[in-house]
Amino acid sequence: MSRGGSIPRGKEKESLNSSRNIESQAKFCQSRVALVEKNYGNLCETLGSITRKAARQRDKGDLLAKQLQEYANSENISHCTKAGLTLCAQNMSAIQDYREAEIKRLEAKVVHPLSGYGDICKKKKKDISTELGNIKKEQKTLQQLEKVRTKSPGDQHQITRAETELKKANVDSEMGGKALEEQMVVFEKQRLGDVKNSLADFINIEMIFHARALEYYARCFENIVMIDEERDLQEFKRKLQASKGMHADFGQTLGGLSGGSSTMGSDTLGTGSSYTYTYGDTSTATASASDARRVRISNTSMMYDDDEDDEDDDDDDEYSVPRRTGMR
Repeated sequence: MSRGGSIPRGKEKESLNSSRNIESQAKFCQSRVALVEKNYGNLCETLGSITRKAARQRDKGDLLAKQLQEYANSENISHCTKAGLTLCAQNMSAIQDYREAEIKRLEAKVVHPLSGYGDICKKKKKDISTELGNIKKEQKTLQQLEKVRTKSPGDQHQITRAETELKKANVDSEMGGKALEEQMVVFEKQRLGDVKNSLADFINIEMIFHARALEYYARCFENIVMIDEERDLQEFKRKLQASKGMHADFGQTLGGLSGGSSTMGSDTLGTGSSYTYTYGDTSTATASASDARRVRISNTSMMYDDDEDDEDDDDDDEYSVPRRTGMR
């Protein structure tokens, strides 16, 4: 032991080794927190993106159900189609109700718990930095003590003062190291439980939604395949023939009002022979109808251009989870 009850040099060496051990532990904790911050951030970002995509799909599903119902309401000839579309729209809307529940559960049980690790990790890094500062202070104090002993070995007052500062720095470092160790154990326990529960909830929520969605998609499929297109076609033909008869009656009425002129009747709708002559060329009518049908298909094919929707889907980073209209 040195003079005047000062700290033995062996004790100083032990304190230095303890300081280095605490420093090594603090750096281990620092790397661990950085790893958690990175991976939990990636998980939170991806799971949040999945939730936003589900919200967008919910909105599109609502729109589809609305359009199906509007189509059914406007259909007055094909009654089987009308009934099938009505039921399909109802079941499609029910799927979006389940999707809304899925989104709320994902936000509450999956995204929210993981999103808090940004602040948690930031606080842990601050605590670790404080502890590393205490360790550096202890090491610096030890170096100052060695310097005083080397330059002024007879100045007991300066040596005692430096030793007192070293003891204080050593106590602060050890207490901070123990507190950091306890905090890291709590942090590790919490983050293991949170990631396990969040991923388990995510899988469970998705399984429940897809099970219910499959049930209602099966109902939608049944609603559509049960449409009797032959019956609707026959109904359309009947209406088509009835509309032609109404046109003929209207023409005959006009012919009667013209004074019964035989010349005008032979050129238009008067006699049976002129009627046959007017509609006799079926090949020309068929070709015209075919051409008209092709034109209609060509014009309506642009309805299914989804370039704008694809561009919207790519802009995911700026898309927050929208709330369902009418749900609040």
